[in-house]
Formats: sequence, C-alpha cells, structure tokens
Amino acid sequence: MCGVIGYIGTNATPEFFYNGLKRLEYRGYDSAGIAMMNSDGVFIQRAEGKLNNLQKKLSKLPENTKIGIGHTRWATHGKPTENNAHPHRSENIILLHNGIIENYKPLKTFLIKKGYEFQSETDTEVAAHLLNYEYKQLSQEKNNFERMKKAIFSLVSQIHGAFAFGIMCTDVSDTLYVVKYGSPVVLGLGKNENYMASGITALVEHTRSIIIMEDKEIAFLKSDKIILTDFSGNEIERKPIQISWSTAMLDKNGYDHYMLKEIHEQPQAVAQTINGRLDLELGKINIDNYGISNINLKEIDRIQIIACGTSFYAGSLARYFIEKFTKIPVEVELASESRYRTSTVNSRTLSIAVSQSGETIDTLQAIKFSKENGAQTLAIVNVPGSTIAHNCHDESLIYAGPEVGVASTKAFSAQVSSLIILGLALAQEQKKLSSEKITECIDELVKVPSLLEKTLTLSSYIEKISKKFYKASSILFIGRGQQWFVAMEGALKLKELSYIHAEGYAAGELKHGPIALIDENLWVVCLAPKDSYYEKTISNIEEIRARGGKILSVGTEGDEDLKSISDEFIGVVECSEIILPFLTAVPMHLLSYWIAVKKGTDVDQPRNLAKSVTVE
Repeated sequence: MCGVIGYIGTNATPEFFYNGLKRLEYRGYDSAGIAMMNSDGVFIQRAEGKLNNLQKKLSKLPENTKIGIGHTRWATHGKPTENNAHPHRSENIILLHNGIIENYKPLKTFLIKKGYEFQSETDTEVAAHLLNYEYKQLSQEKNNFERMKKAIFSLVSQIHGAFAFGIMCTDVSDTLYVVKYGSPVVLGLGKNENYMASGITALVEHTRSIIIMEDKEIAFLKSDKIILTDFSGNEIERKPIQISWSTAMLDKNGYDHYMLKEIHEQPQAVAQTINGRLDLELGKINIDNYGISNINLKEIDRIQIIACGTSFYAGSLARYFIEKFTKIPVEVELASESRYRTSTVNSRTLSIAVSQSGETIDTLQAIKFSKENGAQTLAIVNVPGSTIAHNCHDESLIYAGPEVGVASTKAFSAQVSSLIILGLALAQEQKKLSSEKITECIDELVKVPSLLEKTLTLSSYIEKISKKFYKASSILFIGRGQQWFVAMEGALKLKELSYIHAEGYAAGELKHGPIALIDENLWVVCLAPKDSYYEKTISNIEEIRARGGKILSVGTEGDEDLKSISDEFIGVVECSEIILPFLTAVPMHLLSYWIAVKKGTDVDQPRNLAKSVTVE
C-alpha cells in the first residue's frame, strides 16, 4: 500500500523524486523518504507525516544524481515515525519496500545474533540487513554485480509475504535492483534513463512506455537497458506497453480537491466505459470491445463477483440487473473472506474480480483461488496492465481515468455500467433477452452521462444543507433493492471522509434491530426514488418519522408526498430503474464530500487509509 519510485539515468533532482511521490501519495502518507547516491556517497532524508514535511528537507540532498529511490509509507509494522520511514540502510545496501514480510520475526532474531543492530520497528529493515548479510557471505564472488544478483536470489528464497523492493548498492552504482512478489511494480523506459514505481501515475510525466513486472521477477535497471529475470535467474523477454494516460488527467483542474473533481468526472467515466461496447444501430453488445476473447459466455451458468469496499457495493448493485437479464444466479463475495471458504466454482462459473487499481491483494488472492478451482475469470479494472488482470482469462477496462482521491467515486459508476453491459452480453449470447429488450437497455445506458451531468448541478444545494449534518455523531442510510447498496456506498463514504459513524441498511431490516437506534437526534438518509420498491420504502420512512428520527430523503423530482414527510429532500430526475442508482449515488458522494469539508478533514487523504490496498 506504499508508494515507491526509483530512477537510474543521467540526471534526476530531489524534486523529481518528490514530485513522483506526490503522484503516489494516495497509496500511503504516514511518512516518506528519499535516498540519492553519487560519487560523494549516499544521501538519505526522511520525514514523519505527509510529504510536505519531506519537502522541507530536499535542500539537504544533492542537486542531482544518476540513481535514487523514494518512498511514501502506509504503516504496517511500526508507528509512522521518521525512524520507521523508508529507505532503510544496512552498510552498502539501501532498500525500500512495499508489502509485508510475514516471517520477519525469526529473521530479525537470526540477524541480531549475527550482530546487526536495528534502528526501526519495521519488517523492511530486516530485508536490508539480510541482504547485506547474504552479500557478505559471497565475498568469493569478485564481480559485484553478480554478487548482488546472487545475494538477492538468496534473500527472496528466505522471506515470506508480499514485497516490492527497490534496492541500491554502493558497490554497484550503475544498477537499480527491483524485486516483485505480490506487490505491484511497473518499469518505465526512457532515453538513457529508466524508472521503477508502484503505479503508472508516477511515470506518465516522463514516459508512456511501460513494462509490468509479474510475481517472482527481478529487474536489473541500468541507464541504457533493463534485464528481467525470474527468481531462478532465467532471463525473461517482455515487450513494453504504451499507456494513454496524460499528466492533465492527474491535475485538479481548478477543483479544491481531487475527490470533487472525480465526482464531477462521473459522466465522462461512464461515457468512456460504454463507448464502443454498445452497438446502437444493431442493438447489440460488442463482446470483443468489451474485452472478452477467451471466455465462452454461452457456457456460463453461475456468476461470482469478488470485490472489496466500494467495488463490492458496485458488484452487489449490479447483481440485480445481471440476474434480471440472464436468470443466472449471482453471488457477490467480499474478497477478504472468499478464499477462506470451500470453493464451489467449476468451469461453468464466471468469477469476476472488480478492483479500481487492479492490485487489491485480497481480490487478487481470491480470484487466483477461483481460477485454480476451474472458474473462468474476468478482471474489471481501471488501471491498465494490473496484476489482477494478468491473472485472469480476460480483462475489461472501465476507462474512468486516474482516480487520485482515496475515496472512490467515479470508478463506482464506471464499474456499475461495466457490469450492466456484461449482464446484457451474457443475455445476448445465451439468448435470454430479445434484441428489442437489449436495444431498450442500451438506449437507457446511453442516457446516463447526460443525466449524471444534470444531477451534479445539485452540488451547491447539498453544500448548503451539509451544515445540518457535520456535527452528527451517527447517521443511518437506508434503501431497498439497488438503492440498498447505494445506501451502503453513502455510509462508507461518510465514514471514510468525515469520520462520522454511519451504517447502511436494507430498509426492510430496520424493524429487525436498527430501529432501536432512532430518536430525535438521529438523522436517517432515506433513498426512496420512484421505483418498484417505492411504496414499501415510504412505509419504512413513516416508521422512522413516528419515532422522532430526522429524515433526509433522496427521491424523484416533484415527489411532494415524500417531501412532506422529510426534513430535507434531494430530488433526482425521473428515469428508468437502470439509470436510477447512477443518479442517487451522486448525492451520496456530494453529501459526504461537503460534510467532510465542513468538518475540515482531509478529503483526498483520509486518516489511516490508502488508495490501493496491497497488504492482507
């Protein structure tokens, strides 16, 4: 979950590493550090807290270097202090790490007995000392490059867990060593310079030519070439891919926060996700453009959606549509729990991994488990060349563009649209829906971007009413059907951004316990647009009202009946049920955003969180 960057070439400044880390700060922001090496030695500066604290120390680093590494941390072992910040040094070894070393304790005990002294509480320092130890054991090897290579092979044979290492050695100043197992790493190719990073966002300003490292691989970066091997030393040939992301996509474009920008990019995210996949003239889904070439959709008789957090809610919401279109049973499973159950998938099961980053470790391990048990696997991801995509039979990108804010927004809408398209594709291939019905659904999906734009005009009104909620200690969110999972998404966003306790419930479940919480001090956000669940949801709202609860309802424009029983009302345009959850999700995102702004919390980088969860 940390952000890492590395460079070898002709000229990199402290600002290069700092700016690269800024692009990766969404991955962790507890502490940070930079190490640069030149003929005068190794220079390391680290700082507790956010990157701004490290910026104050850049003047203590060399003006430029030919090799260096940088790290921004999400703490796993040890508090977020300067001593625990990366990079760590063990004599000639300078090392940073993204991941977790699970067996660090026995290794640390071994190293202490060998005379090593530890300056930090981290598992990473164990790797630095162990590599130094193994390097010393190879004193008979006179070629220092080969000596380092062999020491790294020995290192990876002893450590267990997930790790992406960036390593410098003072004895081999012309090589940057990169090791990957479980945690993401991309390599960037430049002219007489090469790069490594934990995410593409750090490199788009410098190169569009990328190599995605896979598990159990080591890269040896020199200024003019990259050598890639497996953990046994066998060389690997891999062609770089070209990425289309631009630096403009990573800017705030005048918005106060990335999150607000990304909320307003939802129309574009959905439009780009459906573009080219809906044949409007023929009324068909273009399977090839969707990304399916290896999976035979005609054979599927069961669907498993695996995801975490917001992606889990997107999958749960889309389940209603997929089952309606296909009559195929759909199970939506939390990735962190999925692989600890007995597998029941088979070759006729379609297992779908949904992840914005494509690196979520729980989702990765769960989809691997399903694949090992015979399922057909599909990755629905936003970031090109992700680890999850590499481990699936097929990959479908959502084309939402970079999402920098830690709390996901536009990816949610894009994921829902992608899953609905998949449901229609299955219905098409299995002839479960007529071409007329598929055409009708396509026509509705095409309306979503423009209706999202209209819904986004509610922002100033929601900002105005947010002052009634920011001092709340707890807020409930309720809905039925698809709106249940919009409520869950709303509650998650509020928790993430404002640190207000919030829970999402199926409205019909209130009477089975949660209604005991309702009194005159509790706000309940009620999702009650005019859908097939409307009348029953209204009954639930009346139950809340009878017990003194305060009601913020999100319903259909012009619904005076709902408005009359609500303390506050947000209206979305009247539309079909396939469009409704896209529109009602926007007030959930905006309400959480404006409450957090009113409270003064860090919207883009909430405490204790990271964008890409790459540790279990």
